Amino acid sequence: MRLIGVTVLCLGMVPCAALSEGGFIVGESDFVYSSDLAIAGFETFATSGASRDIYGMRKGDDMYLCYLADTAELQQQRQAVLLQEIAGKTPDRTIPNIPVICVLTQ
Repeated sequence: MRLIGVTVLCLGMVPCAALSEGGFIVGESDFVYSSDLAIAGFETFATSGASRDIYGMRKGDDMYLCYLADTAELQQQRQAVLLQEIAGKTPDRTIPNIPVICVLTQ
């Protein structure tokens, strides 16, 4: 019965050789910044956020899940400038970008 289940599973997945006795072999790749994927022509798609992703990016068969890579320090820097703006002061408007990294799915 287990062999039949694996065979059925393989029918919808490529490559089937990725199966091992313990499950799937997970590959590795470098993360990519969301902005780099956008420049390369990837388009965003909505995700459920179940893995704490904020959205996905797709081009052809390549799909990435994207995550915030922000830090408390960067958030504080942005907030300080925004609070100065709200208070009517004219702060330097340069603030750190919000880093979003994307991870290839397989």
